Amino acid sequence: MVKSPSFEGASEAPGQDAPGGAAQPQPQHVLETRPPATPWPRTSSTPSRPPPSFPSATPAGSRLPPARLRVCARDEARTRGHRGPQAAAPPASPEPFAHIQAVFAGSDDPFATAPEHERDGPEERRLAPGEATRGVLRAVAAQQRGAVFVDKENLTMPGLRFDNIQGDAVKDLMLRFLGEKAAAKRQVLNADSVEQSFVGLKQLISCRNWRAAVDLCGRLLTAHGQGYGKSGLPTSHTTDSLQLWFVRLALLVKLGLFQNAEMEFEPFGNLDQPDLYYEYYPHVYPGRRGSMVPFSMRILHAELQQYLGNPQESLDRLHRVKTVCSKILANLEQGLAEDGAMSSVTQEGRQASVRLWRSRLGRVMYSMANCLLLMKDYVLAVEAYHAVIKYYPEQEPQLLSGIGRISLQLTATDCGTLCLEKALKWPLPVCNGFRATRVVRNPKPVTEKQIGDIKTAEKYFQDVEKVTQKLDGLQGKIMVLMNRAFLHLGQNNFAEAHRFFTEILRMDPTNAVANNNAAVCLLYLGKLKDSLRQLEAMVQQDPRHYLHESVLFNLTTMYELESSRSMQKKQALLEAVAGKEGDSFNTQCLKLA
Repeated sequence: MVKSPSFEGASEAPGQDAPGGAAQPQPQHVLETRPPATPWPRTSSTPSRPPPSFPSATPAGSRLPPARLRVCARDEARTRGHRGPQAAAPPASPEPFAHIQAVFAGSDDPFATAPEHERDGPEERRLAPGEATRGVLRAVAAQQRGAVFVDKENLTMPGLRFDNIQGDAVKDLMLRFLGEKAAAKRQVLNADSVEQSFVGLKQLISCRNWRAAVDLCGRLLTAHGQGYGKSGLPTSHTTDSLQLWFVRLALLVKLGLFQNAEMEFEPFGNLDQPDLYYEYYPHVYPGRRGSMVPFSMRILHAELQQYLGNPQESLDRLHRVKTVCSKILANLEQGLAEDGAMSSVTQEGRQASVRLWRSRLGRVMYSMANCLLLMKDYVLAVEAYHAVIKYYPEQEPQLLSGIGRISLQLTATDCGTLCLEKALKWPLPVCNGFRATRVVRNPKPVTEKQIGDIKTAEKYFQDVEKVTQKLDGLQGKIMVLMNRAFLHLGQNNFAEAHRFFTEILRMDPTNAVANNNAAVCLLYLGKLKDSLRQLEAMVQQDPRHYLHESVLFNLTTMYELESSRSMQKKQALLEAVAGKEGDSFNTQCLKLA
């Protein structure tokens, strides 16, 4: 009998002084919108869904623009500016929060930051408004005295649709299986224990307390007059309030609360209402032009529909964003401003704008490729990933590797071959995206025919080797070895795959993907106890780093295969998770419910 892993000391509450050091189910602690290194749909280091866009945290020590602004009650102009039920006057001066440190200001994503010399210049003329919106903004700009009244249907007027506290699923499981005394030891940050500002929000996100971050976003939006019950009432926007909406909606999507995100996104329509533009607030943002909506929020608005079962709608929205980006890029390359007007910007500024919009166009293409992959339109998805290489040449090895790994799965995905979930009524361990064709109880694997398009995958992996020959360093060698291991997995040659994963571990002992996959290969070779020992040693070595959802899913599956004492061992894993993970941890991987 293999001893259950010892997790003594793992139940200690995580410290609150270094949120960036919290263990993550994903390999990176900084959440950002840059496309991942590979378009692989599910790996042991990435979630099963394409991740939504998140703001990148401002690096420590970076200079932040001050935001010493007052808080006031709802603007009087907001309550006085009605002429009948269908009219609303634009507020004269929307006022954001008090003493907010703009942690995310100017950096909602790596592609949205304007060059310093462009901050108040043509760079602000980003996404041009539609014809109807342009007419309203012209009227606002031309007004001398009096107010310009706008139909309420043409304004956003958002508000929180639910105000319930998100809770902590890990603590709920502890109450159920370990009792109140054990659950009381679970200490994580919540919305009450951090600064009520963007600083506290950044802290919650960094230590993976995303549910608490949703609650804090709601509090800050309530302070801005856009809280629960305010939907449908005239309001004003600032760059801070829209950044808060983006973070809240992105967190809801990341937590899988897609219906909630859709409800709260609804008032924003197609993100082209007049009150989403700087020109609508000439006294607050004098001289500034363009949309205040973060570009990543537009991507999120488009991507959300695929999670709701409407991938074609996502593709249509992404195509519209792509068209706009392409038009702006064409204008810039012709020496014009983003909106097609004559431009007096310097050559340096123009080049910075071109780089910005090329990055944004590549980001849209990446999202389109992921959506096509979800729709199982593999031919178009591969074409789209190839197009992304044009905009991210430095990511060529990762993208080619991802395309090759997709090729390895095509037959298995299309034909629906048997997996452990069907053969044994247990979910199959994840092996960097692969699922075995059949496993029996001994658990000696029964090798069937190879899966996937081996020749196409091999061709792409050879291209990767040619590209990485020009690169120095360990990362290129590891990528080549990883691809060779996956190629053997596609051929059901688990012994050779294990050999390559082991070679990677000799070069990089901390490589979690190789470690996890090597353990799964041992399982398919009939070495269950060896596989268990490797995963247990991996988790014990560094629980903060290796308490990865895919690793724990594999470990709990092997416990079920090994003995009838799996429940006690799962509860030990729960205690370890309670001491290291935030409230966003997906408890389904423990299979306790």
